Amino acid sequence: MAKSHETTIRVAASPDRLVEVLTSDAYHVARDIVQGAITVTVKGRSRDGARLVYEVHTTRYARGLTGVDRSKTEASVATYTWDLDARAATWVHRGPHDERAQVNGTIAIEPDGDGSLLHDALHVTIRVPLIGGKIESLVVSELKKGFEKYVKVVRDHAER
Repeated sequence: MAKSHETTIRVAASPDRLVEVLTSDAYHVARDIVQGAITVTVKGRSRDGARLVYEVHTTRYARGLTGVDRSKTEASVATYTWDLDARAATWVHRGPHDERAQVNGTIAIEPDGDGSLLHDALHVTIRVPLIGGKIESLVVSELKKGFEKYVKVVRDHAER
């Protein structure tokens, strides 16, 4: 059974400006670095009309049930597919635990007065008998810990 976490934040930027920010290399690098990434690279941009696709390659210290292991690193890739006209995206994370873990989500932006509402949804599925649900809860809990840093990066970049 998957665990999900949804958030909505208000950003003092137009929806078009917020899309510009959320699809920029600088934003992805800053967001992942404040959340513990060692290296971040945006690659493979392709655009076909209103469809934009790119990958965010990240290296982090290895993580396990016992926490962070600074003696090892893990590489992961998040693929973002944007519908620029709808101001919405889906993303899929691929990493070293793909055989047992699926992480994906959605992003949607809507106008709100002179600003925007940013809706994020995260879905985690862990396929481990008996303890998968417990691990899903731990993953979502860890991701929530970085939420304030994420909000700060979004707002800092949007208000430049």
